[in-house]
Amino acid sequence: MNKTPLKDKLSAKILLSFVSLLLSLGALEGGLRLAGVALNYQKQADYTPYDEKSSYIRDESYEAYSSKKSSETILCIGDSFTNAGNVKSYHSYPYNLYELFKLDKSPARVLNMGLCEDSTFGVHDRFKNFLIKNKGTSKFPDKVVILIGAADKFERFEIEQDDRYDQDWFEIREAGWLKKTRLFKVYRHIKLSFIQKYLSNGLSSENSINDSEFEAIKEKYLFFKEKIKLNPNDPKLQELVTSTISSLPQSFKNYCEGLSIKFENAQELTHSLLVYMSKILITRHRHDLALKWLLDLAKAEPVNFWSGKFDDAYFRIIQTYQIQSKYSEKEVLKVLDDSQKNFPEITKFKKFTEFYTLVSDSEKVASYVDTKRLATWKKIIDLCKEHKIKLYIMNYPSEYESANKSIQQVVSEHHVNFIDTNHYFKKLIERDGRGKYLEDDDHLTPLGYKLMAKQIYKYMKENK
Repeated sequence: MNKTPLKDKLSAKILLSFVSLLLSLGALEGGLRLAGVALNYQKQADYTPYDEKSSYIRDESYEAYSSKKSSETILCIGDSFTNAGNVKSYHSYPYNLYELFKLDKSPARVLNMGLCEDSTFGVHDRFKNFLIKNKGTSKFPDKVVILIGAADKFERFEIEQDDRYDQDWFEIREAGWLKKTRLFKVYRHIKLSFIQKYLSNGLSSENSINDSEFEAIKEKYLFFKEKIKLNPNDPKLQELVTSTISSLPQSFKNYCEGLSIKFENAQELTHSLLVYMSKILITRHRHDLALKWLLDLAKAEPVNFWSGKFDDAYFRIIQTYQIQSKYSEKEVLKVLDDSQKNFPEITKFKKFTEFYTLVSDSEKVASYVDTKRLATWKKIIDLCKEHKIKLYIMNYPSEYESANKSIQQVVSEHHVNFIDTNHYFKKLIERDGRGKYLEDDDHLTPLGYKLMAKQIYKYMKENK
């Protein structure tokens, strides 16, 4: 007769324990949400909203961020600052912009059509084709945000090619309810921190590289540069590559993998080490030293450098030459002339001819590009007017003087919406240093992308 009360008591205790657990988890979830609000927004580490496979190459896809209640479509189109290939998609400024609109209960569908190393001419062609293909669909934009122009001199031989930008779309949906909870995000954050600390030996992040780490990278670059010069097919070389890769900082691997820069063999490793060296120097505002080392690789491996095999280094040499002021046209041309004297086959490579012309006839190149650039901006503005799309133009947070000057001229002549990110980031960089906001000349840090999105969002809200 006493069994039933005992069962009732046991059931009551289990029920009470279960309710207590739910209340505890609810209190913890609420506390974590309050703590999240109180956290300093300037911290670069953030809880990842969803999983992104390491095999996913972001520069080979366009991305759409949307929710079921999206009210308007905002197209973000441009180069690497829009694509944000150095980070996961959820750190890009278009994704951050999507999150900001979602938070204020006016969710927008945001499209990321960033393409690394694209030009003003390429953006016009892609934008025009996109409007034709998506007329009457949910992708057709109400607003478009454009940041472009830094690679215009790099792209001047490819202005007429307008059929190379078709990419697949990657739809990024809202996370399920479980993954939205702070408890799940904390779990994932702890897991990622554990991996970073214990599997990566607690190595420093991309933005805290000290002199000893730079010297170690430089030493390995010089070592492999000599090895591939003497005997690139040495069978023992691959063993050295494998052992060297395992000893490199995680920051090097993260940077190269994020930008899809390979380092599987001796030649690739030499190239990637040099690119990473240039990234460090650019972050420190030493474009002169970055150019020096890029020319060093061009001298050592002229065929690989100018044939397109070392494409990332080539893009860096174009950009750093224009920004730096230490090395004269004469000094750079001597390196190029010596190279073509010893390796005459490089004169057949388009990249060599392009850079040689940029250096030897810089005023003519600048005049040609500026004329084409302004005419192309006029076409973009006309497209927006024709389709009643609200246009927002940004300038560069980095020191691309030619592009920023043209953007300012376009804004003044056509009276379009202008978001001055250069002025905004310049003040922050003067206060906190460049590395906190800029990964290199062509990419922001996660914090930089978040702040750029906030500037766009703020401008849109204030200028409806």
